[in-house]
Amino acid sequence: MCLLLVAGTVPVGAAQAQTDAETADEFLAELRQYEDSPALSTYSEIEVMRGQAVTDVQTGEFTEADRERMTAVVTVLEEFTAAYGAAQNDSTEQSLERADATAQAIDQLEAAGGDSYATLARLGLERFYRQRGEVLYERSREATNTSAELDDLESAAAAFEAAGASGRYSAVNAEASRVRAIYESDRKRMDAALSAAGTFVDDCGDACGSPTAAITTLGPGVFGAYTDARSATADADVAAQLAEKHGLGTESERANRLATATNDALFSLSVAATVLSLVYALLVGLVAAAFGWRIATWADDVDGAKVGRIVPRESVEVSGQ
Repeated sequence: MCLLLVAGTVPVGAAQAQTDAETADEFLAELRQYEDSPALSTYSEIEVMRGQAVTDVQTGEFTEADRERMTAVVTVLEEFTAAYGAAQNDSTEQSLERADATAQAIDQLEAAGGDSYATLARLGLERFYRQRGEVLYERSREATNTSAELDDLESAAAAFEAAGASGRYSAVNAEASRVRAIYESDRKRMDAALSAAGTFVDDCGDACGSPTAAITTLGPGVFGAYTDARSATADADVAAQLAEKHGLGTESERANRLATATNDALFSLSVAATVLSLVYALLVGLVAAAFGWRIATWADDVDGAKVGRIVPRESVEVSGQ
């Protein structure tokens, strides 16, 4: 059986004997402790295994080989009921870890010659994995953020793989890969946008605190800063949207702070740029007016000079009085 590859998974061979029983009577007492177990009531294959062990431990001579097999049976029961209990408490990681430990105990049981026990136990465990996979998959549909959705999808895929449900494993694994690819791509875009917006806010600093500060500090550079502010505002908005999309609380808070800062800076720079534009327009108008006045004056001088150079064709005599 393929074991789940989840963080903290019990290492291979880690399933150890869960009992100090030595004699047939002691093992019988151990086995009877699971008579009313909800786990065995739900997974009848495990209960059948237990019932078969109860019969066998009371039959014939109890040998060293029997002791080894019964030790493995009790370990299977212990690990499986723990896995079931963790699942009921919605402790996904612990549940799957104990299920993996159950699988190892079943392998030990089979190695000890308990093939019939192992077959029953494996059937029950595979059904447990399959049902956990379905529960985790359905939970992924209701996840409030992409990280939780991915955790559930990947755990569900691993559970289906362990259950031998190849079709479900392939479908869920493909979905998990698709979601992860989108998530990682969006994270890169978001991180780049946060970095760009943050750099602008840091670089602009107090100069973007008010229109007056922008004019006195940046001067004509206000126009370039205004263009940068528009780009930074767009970056902050993109980062906020992506953080909200994936339910990233910390990043969402940072993006919203940057969005506020860049919008404030954009307003200050917009006012400053408008004021400077009006001032420049006024100056250009004054210069143009002065230049126009000078041209008009020059034209009058030219006209006057032309009139002064007019010479009559015939002399005009003026008689004396």
